[in-house]
Amino acid sequence: MLLKCQKEPFLQQLTSKVVSCNEVKKGKKKHYEVVLEDTILFAEGGGQPCDHGVLRIVPSDVTDVNKLSLQNVKVVDVQRRDGRAVHFTDKRVGEGSEVNVEVNWKRRYDHMQQHTGQHLLSAIAEQEPYKYNTVSWNLGLTISHVELKTPSLSDEIKLEIEQKVNSLIQAGTPVITKVYDSKDDDALSSAHTRGLPADHSGPVRVIEIKGVDENMCCGTHLSSLAQLQMIKLLHTESKKGNTLLYFVCGDRVINTLQSALEVQHKLNVLLSSPPEKFAPMVEKLNKDNRTSRKTAEKLSEELAILHAASLLQSSERVLTMHRPSPDEKYSLTLQRDLRDTCEKRLLLLTMGELGGAQFVFRGPVDVVDKLGKGLAQKLGGKGGGRDGKFQGKFSDLALLESAVQYLRDNFES
Repeated sequence: MLLKCQKEPFLQQLTSKVVSCNEVKKGKKKHYEVVLEDTILFAEGGGQPCDHGVLRIVPSDVTDVNKLSLQNVKVVDVQRRDGRAVHFTDKRVGEGSEVNVEVNWKRRYDHMQQHTGQHLLSAIAEQEPYKYNTVSWNLGLTISHVELKTPSLSDEIKLEIEQKVNSLIQAGTPVITKVYDSKDDDALSSAHTRGLPADHSGPVRVIEIKGVDENMCCGTHLSSLAQLQMIKLLHTESKKGNTLLYFVCGDRVINTLQSALEVQHKLNVLLSSPPEKFAPMVEKLNKDNRTSRKTAEKLSEELAILHAASLLQSSERVLTMHRPSPDEKYSLTLQRDLRDTCEKRLLLLTMGELGGAQFVFRGPVDVVDKLGKGLAQKLGGKGGGRDGKFQGKFSDLALLESAVQYLRDNFES
């Protein structure tokens, strides 16, 4: 059956009656599934997410509804089942009750813009000279995409398609909903479809963008392309030989632009430059960063060599070194230069500050195997290792002194 939301997609409130209300339990959670005689809340289908809204219960003994503070029952999901819309709520509503149904209009209108925009975009992409059929589409929370049957899409063609769809929007091309008695109607032969649901029976809706496209669809749509305002095509991605083309329509274009302007303003402050200089500025920063990183690695290596030489002069059986932050180059260099001495002595290297430190324990294989886990426990951390090396993480630097003493007490040279 055709629901009120499909017949009058711009209707925002409706009075209906509860046909059934069933409690459904899933573990400790429960919800109620409500069926109404008719509804303006769209059930998920055709790639379009469901509507959200509220049911306002009208008690039967109240004569003046305007004087009553009605109880709102939130509808958080709507699903199609056996030709009816099933409303998922967190509260029970009595069978036979009269309810005022109100749709979350901001969400609905956004879905109408994106869905009508997808029909238009797919129609132009399928026409000559492109002939890119739409395999699927997704209406996302902030951006949507169509999956086009083409391995790639050049920037030039993307711009051409964008200009064509926006020309039709600017012309205010009408969007017409046609209803046919059944799927066997001969007039449906000219309409595009990816197939009706197996359980479909009764009337069939066709959405026509006048002079552009006719497509079978259960979703809610605009009445004119002018209501789209505009479509902006974004980036593309490859998917198994096809191309995902991302886009935004209507109010989402404004939201996307606003977000871009906010990012631009932050970059203006951070880079102290106008937008046209962002790219060269970032390239320079990346180059400087790579140079600085190489310089820092070289200095870390040189420092580790000096520290290793100093430790080799020590007579201590347990060698210790602490660095204020994790440094892979330093760690690898220090271990390399102390490899031979660690066949007879122990090395405990710790790096980091309170709350996020690392440790590396080196020494004779049998000693490391014997003391490694105990060392981790003394540090209040965890770790593992083999072949004369045990490493892990710990958080309390105050435990370091007792951990070193543990090694001294249990190491026999």
